Amino acid sequence: MSGLNIDRIILYFSLVFVIVGGIVYSFILGDQIRFRDEGHYLKIANNVIKHSIYSYDDNAIIPTTFHPPGYPLILASIVSIGGGFFAIRMVNFFFLACCIVLLTAILRKHGFVVGAQWVPLIVLCYPVLFFTASTLYPQIIATAIFLFIIYMIDAFSLSLGKAFIVGVLYGLLLMISPSFVLMGPVFLATPYILRKSVPRLYIIGLIVGVVVVLTPWVVRNYLVFDRLVILSSNAGKTFILGNSENSKPNEGEIVDVSRYTDEIKRKGLDEIDGDKYYKQKAFEWIKNNPQDASILYLRKLLNYFNFRNDLATRTEQSVLRDVIMFITYYCILLFALFRFYLIKRFPMQRIEIFLLIVYLMSAVMNAFFLPRIRYRLPYDVLLICFSAITLDYLIGLLSKKSFNVRENDT
Repeated sequence: MSGLNIDRIILYFSLVFVIVGGIVYSFILGDQIRFRDEGHYLKIANNVIKHSIYSYDDNAIIPTTFHPPGYPLILASIVSIGGGFFAIRMVNFFFLACCIVLLTAILRKHGFVVGAQWVPLIVLCYPVLFFTASTLYPQIIATAIFLFIIYMIDAFSLSLGKAFIVGVLYGLLLMISPSFVLMGPVFLATPYILRKSVPRLYIIGLIVGVVVVLTPWVVRNYLVFDRLVILSSNAGKTFILGNSENSKPNEGEIVDVSRYTDEIKRKGLDEIDGDKYYKQKAFEWIKNNPQDASILYLRKLLNYFNFRNDLATRTEQSVLRDVIMFITYYCILLFALFRFYLIKRFPMQRIEIFLLIVYLMSAVMNAFFLPRIRYRLPYDVLLICFSAITLDYLIGLLSKKSFNVRENDT
């Protein structure tokens, strides 16, 4: 059996496993809502359909900017054509399959034949991705768009038009998962890291694409609230959870910030002013407690590489799940670290340097807020890609043959 046939068998098996497994698991889950944010997203979607208002208020009266509109509008589109929980989950599983295809394409483009062959199975061996696809969370869709942006920049010659398209995709990504705003500088630098030929107005084209996508949402927020809200009004809550006197590296939503929440209620602040208040108090705490804040930041940075999080939804805590996550995540991480052992014999290629920069930058940036595994998942997919590349070098080392990886500068 030829290597190409084996590649196809592994790829097709993985895609079928994701889709068929997704069908079975979605039927098992039925209409379960396991996390609070799932209910928020679904409520917004239903209010958009039934009452033409972007709100998660039970009475559909109070508008919101707490979540950006990308994912709720996707849910609303599915529900409006008669789709239920099954259809919503299957959209996530479809995008997980897209992630596998994109990872394979990126590795093949750079000549990492062994990595491209086995990366679909490595994805399957990281079951948290499959689990996340079964939730009403936007992380898997965001991951697929994230990978597609990387693939576009990496695989094609860049023109002003393509820069605009990349900007549009990045704008959509921000509308789905605003935490990717932290990766803005990385997206701007990506073609330079990969040493692509970049048109003079590349950055302007990208920014224009982002602005085109964000403008309707920004205008809506200004008309409704008479204030400028570019993405969402939940960054302050996340920031205070990660930067206050009660903050701990791994606690997330269960951190006690009631002191600040009660003050917001006492002052009668709305969602947007409350968001500003959270940010103000978090910055005050950092300014007044620089040593504690620095130690907390370092602990959060280390916790970024944790295999588990303390969850507000206690019913979703599981020893078995923790054991599986421990084994799978640290195996991938250790395999990535093994790449450094081979660095003298096989110097890093540009794509590897890029993957490494993005993963480490995600750790550095997320530690300013509140590191959570679900926020890390899009970057874990890049770690999987980096680890898969190591397979090529390992085979080269074991075979003791000359080993050259094709590098394409364009």
